[in-house]
Amino acid sequence: MGIISKYCLTLFEVMNEIYSAIGAGVFGLALLLDKGFDSSNLLRTATIVCITGSCLLYVLHTSERAVPSSKYVVFITGCDSGLGFSLAQHIADMGFTVIAGFFNLKSKGAQAITDKYSENQITPVNLDLTDPNSITQVVKYVEMILTAHNLNLYAVVNNAGVMVFGEFEWLTANLISQQLNVNLLGTFLLSKQFCPLMRRDKARFITITSHCALASLPGLSIYGATKAALTGWNDALRIEMGKYGVKVVNFIPGSFTTQSNIMANQMKYAYEMHEGLSKEQKIFYEYYFKTYNTYLSFIRSPSEPKKIADSNLYELFEDALLDVRPKAVYKNEPWRYFFYHTLFRLSPVPLRDYFITKFMQMPEYSSQEIDIA
Repeated sequence: MGIISKYCLTLFEVMNEIYSAIGAGVFGLALLLDKGFDSSNLLRTATIVCITGSCLLYVLHTSERAVPSSKYVVFITGCDSGLGFSLAQHIADMGFTVIAGFFNLKSKGAQAITDKYSENQITPVNLDLTDPNSITQVVKYVEMILTAHNLNLYAVVNNAGVMVFGEFEWLTANLISQQLNVNLLGTFLLSKQFCPLMRRDKARFITITSHCALASLPGLSIYGATKAALTGWNDALRIEMGKYGVKVVNFIPGSFTTQSNIMANQMKYAYEMHEGLSKEQKIFYEYYFKTYNTYLSFIRSPSEPKKIADSNLYELFEDALLDVRPKAVYKNEPWRYFFYHTLFRLSPVPLRDYFITKFMQMPEYSSQEIDIA
């Protein structure tokens, strides 16, 4: 038998032992120890035992789940539409008590939820993440509810976000600030004020980020920057708060643009961008700006808020919410995202930029002779 064949056979035997031990549980590991040490190849046996034992411990370590209860409160932001609207209902249906943050308590999303759920199931609160006073009042209100009803804070879900499509040069200072203040600063300030309650109840932060944090996309430079910043913050916070019993999870939900209202204000943003351009910029970008935003205008938002239809999204979120020892990152990834983001990671920069352009499928800029005098 050639040396390659021997290595292949050994690898097969190792993998077979691993699968056998995991399937047989503790009994399988004990049997492997007994039979393995009877052989003369001590090194190989020890290696198999270590790998098998590690896999078995990993399976046992990650399989324990918490049981939902109305005594546990989950606070979630950005519930007017889209992901927050969907998750607030799903969490309540799981059996938790939900306190849902709405930017507008008279929004269609807020009305739909209050019509369907009692205040004991989902309590609506007004929250403006750009206003520190609003944040302070909401945290005090949550603490009051916990005390009055003898409840425990189980999780804070940082979901609220603003996304503006447009090349960086087009964005006004207001549109840049809006994304930074809601996506980043507001999330920081809210989480900071919740920290004492999180430590007390050994709760968990679940922060909604994005695939844009993994590969920033043209047209979403500021949005991608905020999500990448949240990812970095999340990693540090996980270590800082871990020693106090607080779990910190990064949840990447995937794409559901047409099922949410995240693009609902895009045409208003486009008008603001155009008004903010200089004369030179309006002439230079005239055709491209119009083509770009005409393309985006065909991405329709639902006229009425509705739950996102993605069973895998909810299954993964349940894992993030219930796993006693949660993973650092949970990622809901359609096959197209998996394929392209794998290419992004493995490709040299010029090829990576080409793949990102193809992934976005946005209108192409064509240079023209333009007299801007």
